[in-house]
Amino acid sequence: MKIVWEQSVYVGNAPVFCTICGCRSYPVQSRKNQLLLAIIYDKRGVAWGEACRECVSAGSAGIKARLQDRIQDLQSKINELQLLADTEIQTPTLEQEFQIHRQDAS
Repeated sequence: MKIVWEQSVYVGNAPVFCTICGCRSYPVQSRKNQLLLAIIYDKRGVAWGEACRECVSAGSAGIKARLQDRIQDLQSKINELQLLADTEIQTPTLEQEFQIHRQDAS
Protein backbone atom coordinates (compact mmCIF):
# COMPACT_ATOMS: atom_id res chain seq x y z
CA MET A 1 0.00 0.00 0.00
CA LYS A 2 1.14 3.50 -0.81
CA ILE A 3 -0.53 6.69 0.41
CA VAL A 4 -0.12 9.88 -1.62
CA TRP A 5 -1.44 13.39 -0.95
CA GLU A 6 -3.28 14.56 -4.07
CA GLN A 7 -5.56 17.39 -5.04
CA SER A 8 -9.19 16.59 -4.22
CA VAL A 9 -11.38 15.72 -7.20
CA TYR A 10 -14.53 16.56 -5.24
CA VAL A 11 -16.26 19.92 -5.29
CA GLY A 12 -15.69 21.99 -2.15
CA ASN A 13 -14.84 20.63 1.25
CA ALA A 14 -16.84 17.42 0.74
CA PRO A 15 -16.30 14.74 3.40
CA VAL A 16 -15.03 11.29 2.49
CA PHE A 17 -14.85 8.08 4.51
CA CYS A 18 -11.45 6.74 5.46
CA THR A 19 -10.85 3.33 3.91
CA ILE A 20 -8.62 2.39 6.85
CA CYS A 21 -10.69 3.32 9.92
CA GLY A 22 -14.08 4.09 8.36
CA CYS A 23 -14.39 7.53 9.95
CA ARG A 24 -15.51 10.63 8.08
CA SER A 25 -12.68 12.86 6.98
CA TYR A 26 -12.31 16.20 5.23
CA PRO A 27 -9.68 17.36 2.76
CA VAL A 28 -6.63 19.18 4.10
CA GLN A 29 -6.07 22.71 2.86
CA SER A 30 -2.57 23.38 1.57
CA ARG A 31 -0.72 26.69 1.79
CA LYS A 32 -1.75 27.36 -1.80
CA ASN A 33 -5.44 26.97 -0.85
CA GLN A 34 -5.69 23.59 -2.57
CA LEU A 35 -7.79 20.87 -0.97
CA LEU A 36 -5.77 17.67 -0.62
CA LEU A 37 -6.79 14.09 0.12
CA ALA A 38 -4.57 11.16 1.08
CA ILE A 39 -5.24 8.56 -1.63
CA ILE A 40 -4.53 4.87 -0.95
CA TYR A 41 -3.00 2.84 -3.79
CA ASP A 42 -2.25 -0.86 -3.91
CA LYS A 43 1.00 -2.28 -5.31
CA ARG A 44 -0.46 -2.25 -8.85
CA GLY A 45 -1.25 1.46 -8.61
CA VAL A 46 -5.00 0.97 -8.25
CA ALA A 47 -6.69 3.53 -5.99
CA TRP A 48 -8.62 1.97 -3.09
CA GLY A 49 -9.99 5.15 -1.53
CA GLU A 50 -8.98 7.90 0.84
CA ALA A 51 -7.26 7.91 4.22
CA CYS A 52 -7.93 10.35 7.04
CA ARG A 53 -5.17 12.56 8.40
CA GLU A 54 -5.11 10.63 11.70
CA CYS A 55 -4.50 7.31 9.97
CA VAL A 56 -1.77 8.78 7.76
CA SER A 57 -0.13 10.26 10.87
CA ALA A 58 -0.28 6.88 12.64
CA GLY A 59 2.45 5.51 10.35
CA SER A 60 2.80 1.98 8.97
CA ALA A 61 2.43 0.12 12.28
CA GLY A 62 -0.49 2.29 13.35
CA ILE A 63 -2.24 1.80 10.01
CA LYS A 64 -1.86 -1.98 10.28
CA ALA A 65 -3.31 -1.90 13.81
CA ARG A 66 -6.22 0.29 12.68
CA LEU A 67 -6.90 -2.05 9.76
CA GLN A 68 -6.98 -5.03 12.12
CA ASP A 69 -9.40 -3.18 14.42
CA ARG A 70 -11.65 -2.36 11.46
CA ILE A 71 -11.51 -5.95 10.22
CA GLN A 72 -12.63 -7.18 13.65
CA ASP A 73 -15.46 -4.60 13.78
CA LEU A 74 -16.65 -5.54 10.30
CA GLN A 75 -16.41 -9.27 11.09
CA SER A 76 -18.57 -8.73 14.19
CA LYS A 77 -21.11 -6.83 12.10
CA ILE A 78 -21.10 -9.61 9.48
CA ASN A 79 -21.78 -12.17 12.22
CA GLU A 80 -24.70 -10.10 13.55
CA LEU A 81 -26.16 -9.72 10.07
CA GLN A 82 -25.75 -13.45 9.45
CA LEU A 83 -27.80 -14.16 12.57
CA LEU A 84 -30.56 -11.92 11.23
CA ALA A 85 -30.42 -13.57 7.81
CA ASP A 86 -30.70 -17.03 9.39
CA THR A 87 -34.01 -16.20 11.11
CA GLU A 88 -37.51 -16.04 9.67
CA ILE A 89 -38.30 -12.63 8.22
CA GLN A 90 -41.81 -11.24 8.56
CA THR A 91 -42.68 -8.06 6.70
CA PRO A 92 -45.82 -5.94 7.10
CA THR A 93 -48.78 -7.05 5.06
CA LEU A 94 -50.08 -4.86 2.27
CA GLU A 95 -53.16 -4.13 4.41
CA GLN A 96 -50.94 -2.90 7.28
CA GLU A 97 -49.13 -0.57 4.90
CA PHE A 98 -52.44 0.79 3.57
CA GLN A 99 -53.56 1.45 7.16
CA ILE A 100 -50.45 3.55 7.77
CA HIS A 101 -51.13 5.61 4.63
CA ARG A 102 -54.78 6.07 5.58
CA GLN A 103 -53.73 7.37 9.02
CA ASP A 104 -51.31 9.84 7.42
CA ALA A 105 -54.04 11.11 5.07
CA SER A 106 -56.48 11.81 7.94
